[in-house]
Amino acid sequence: MDRASNPDLAAEVKDTLIKVLELGVDREHLDDRTSLYSPVVGLDSLSLLHFLVAIEKRYGIEIDDEDVMAAKLSDVGSLVDLIRRVTEADGAGH
Repeated sequence: MDRASNPDLAAEVKDTLIKVLELGVDREHLDDRTSLYSPVVGLDSLSLLHFLVAIEKRYGIEIDDEDVMAAKLSDVGSLVDLIRRVTEADGAGH
């Protein structure tokens, strides 16, 4: 999947990640290859849950646990891809 196909969605996902996790970095510090488990992001199960709830509210979607588990989240790009797939399947994509 072309991660750059909707740069607005990628930017919004990154902005939400920064806000929810209180990362204190600019979006430019989060490229698609930035590990979700790096010191920059520091994602854990609770912060992932908070992030997903914020995304669900923003887009009016529901993200199934099965989709999250199947996504094999490892980096920012994989997180953007997950949100893109769910929003497009739900018809809420930008």
